Amino acid sequence: MLGAGILLAAWVYRSGRSRSRPPADDRRGRCFAGALAVLGIALLSPLETMSSALASAHMVQHLLLVLVAAPLLAFSAPWAAVLRGTPLVVRRSAARWRRRLRLTRGNTRFLRLPGTVWLLHVGTLWFWHAAVPYGAALEHEIVHVLEHASFLITAVLFWTAIIGIRRTGGMSPGVGVLLVFATAMQSVFLSALLTFAQTPWYDGYARTTQPWHLEPLGDQQLAGVIMWIPGGLVYVATGLMLLVTWIQRSEQADLASGPRRRARSSPDASGRFSGGG
Repeated sequence: MLGAGILLAAWVYRSGRSRSRPPADDRRGRCFAGALAVLGIALLSPLETMSSALASAHMVQHLLLVLVAAPLLAFSAPWAAVLRGTPLVVRRSAARWRRRLRLTRGNTRFLRLPGTVWLLHVGTLWFWHAAVPYGAALEHEIVHVLEHASFLITAVLFWTAIIGIRRTGGMSPGVGVLLVFATAMQSVFLSALLTFAQTPWYDGYARTTQPWHLEPLGDQQLAGVIMWIPGGLVYVATGLMLLVTWIQRSEQADLASGPRRRARSSPDASGRFSGGG
């Protein structure tokens, strides 16, 4: 079903892009295709089976969803193309449900605020790494699906606020740098707790790691290292990109304001300064 859903999403998106006027950006199309490919690797490859036996494999899944698929979806912004590609009856039904649930732009504005989406995303990460919810996800498939869905949805909201094509309220790169830095810090703290723990957190892996020549505690520590280093590199790279963008915008603003300042301070034909009182 998941594989069919990914293929259906690709077909609908392609159909919607073909109806776009003007033609859609090819970069966004490639990003959406990449996001679907990463979702397939995370959820349909042998990695999915390994995640039920190894915390480290489960962590790789989480990073693929949160740090690869979600940013690609946020940057590609495929929602308009997907909507155009769906049949008319589906679009009308979606519009009716949206009106019934009062999902107007004003009512859902809080889901586009950077601080709100940051709290949602970070809270989701910490909740699902606690022992009880994590164990429930290992034991019950429906809870496992809910875990992955919440990771992906909150991460897409977070990355849309940071790097999306239409960032909410024209959020400055400086705020983006701050949010990425804060996310990196909480990720480092959580990964350090996993890495330096003296006892395993998750009972579900007590008897599943031995065939892989790993002890449960060693597997958990490996999961912490995976979150710490590869995940940290993604946050650092994103933060540097936003910092460079911030500096470039500041320089461009200074260059643009320079001629205006000189024009205001220069004398007019009568010898008076145009900026004088």
